[in-house]
Amino acid sequence: MKLLAIIRREYLERVKSKGFVISTLLIPFLMSLTIVVPMLMSEKVEEHHAVAVLDPEGGWFEALDQVIKTSYEGKVDLVPIRLEGRPVEEGIADIEDMIRTKAVDGGLVFGSGLQQEPRLRYYVKSVSAGLASETLRPAVSQILRQARFTEKGVDPGLVAYVMERPQWERLTVSDKGDTVVRDERAVVSMGFTMIMILYMMVLMYGQQTLTGVIDEKTSRVVEVILSSVPSWQLMLGKILGIGGAGLTQILIWTGSLYAASLRGIQLAGFSIDTSVLPPVVLVSFLVFFVLGFLLFSAIYAGVGALCNTIQEAQQFATPVMMFIILPMLMMTLVMKQPDAPVAVVLSLIPMFTPILMFMRVIMETPPLWQIGLSWVLMGVTILLFARLSGKLFRVGM
Repeated sequence: MKLLAIIRREYLERVKSKGFVISTLLIPFLMSLTIVVPMLMSEKVEEHHAVAVLDPEGGWFEALDQVIKTSYEGKVDLVPIRLEGRPVEEGIADIEDMIRTKAVDGGLVFGSGLQQEPRLRYYVKSVSAGLASETLRPAVSQILRQARFTEKGVDPGLVAYVMERPQWERLTVSDKGDTVVRDERAVVSMGFTMIMILYMMVLMYGQQTLTGVIDEKTSRVVEVILSSVPSWQLMLGKILGIGGAGLTQILIWTGSLYAASLRGIQLAGFSIDTSVLPPVVLVSFLVFFVLGFLLFSAIYAGVGALCNTIQEAQQFATPVMMFIILPMLMMTLVMKQPDAPVAVVLSLIPMFTPILMFMRVIMETPPLWQIGLSWVLMGVTILLFARLSGKLFRVGM
């Protein structure tokens, strides 16, 4: 009962604070700005590029212009350079002058005998202007193929038939033998989103746990509390109370976003579509998020119990964050071979489990005993850190 009283005190102290209310409203607003502002800016940025084209042999400019207008939504405006009997060098000089005066973003020069020996030169002044080549390259390749097929007398309908790409449908086979259609990209994207949510919440509330423990050391009533409650229970109560406040905040955010998604509303162009995630992924995320959040809160509590000032604790904050950064660096290995012995061992290390084991669940659900074992190991580690924090807290008093 005393542990529950500590949890209740820590929880209500933060939930009723002005900072909690303001951050609950302000953080989603700021996150929306980071999405909306770049979107608005990208709409105002001129997406079309003007490119001067020198076609000494003739015939290529018209074909290229037609392909860009029909297949590439006219992303590049082509400006023809007329030679009218002048040498090619003068046409190139015209292109260079137009680029220097910013009349065009770039210049494309077709080489002679392009159909037999395809060579082109592209002139630019800046790296951003060179982005137009991303449209020009495939467009030129397309008109060159068409010209070669025409030269050999190949029917255009036959070409389209031969070049048609097959449609793939990926089916995931479960251990029970069932097959389901899954959008792998959507699953992985949601997985990365969930991992970033964990990272953000650990940064926010791990620091609060650390400062809360340090502030407790300077409190006048702490000796009275320790006379009736073991120090490890005080630490565990702080971890669960502050962690509960963090989980309440994330529930408010996700609940609001999910409710908006059910009504077909997208906030800052983002919505929650849980239909792409199997139930095991959703359940695993909830458990891994809660345990991972509490685990790192317990680690931060240990750091706070070890230090006497915030400045001193900051020296230990970076090593703690490495326990989140390192598994993020190892995700590539787990994604490629989720059942490899190295991936299995790393995913069972409690500090790495919230990210690596969850990534394994996303890629290919591991045996249930491995998932269960990882949960047990994380729970035991949380209790061990709570006890260690309690001992360090009492020694540091």
